[in-house]
Amino acid sequence: MQIKYSETAFRDLEAIENFLLYKWNETVLMNFGVALENCIRTIIEGVVVFQKYEDTPYHKILITRHNTLIYRIENDTLHIVRILQNFQNPDDNYESLTDE
Repeated sequence: MQIKYSETAFRDLEAIENFLLYKWNETVLMNFGVALENCIRTIIEGVVVFQKYEDTPYHKILITRHNTLIYRIENDTLHIVRILQNFQNPDDNYESLTDE
């Protein structure tokens, strides 16, 4: 299965990485990277179908208690749409997905 990040998801990831390095340290950043890889692996293995995100065509999976991955699978491609910080305004998060 191919993996594609949207531009928005890529910007989300950069912001999270910068935040973790600024507020914490490289170890915390590496742990986040491992958690993200584990989530992606779980999705690709297809053992579980994760909860729909509101009334969008996307699904969500918790990466850490602070971050959620929003994705869809289409034509054997995992499309990573957003990587949300859970403390952000949920209405803004929802609107950003319905504008896609």
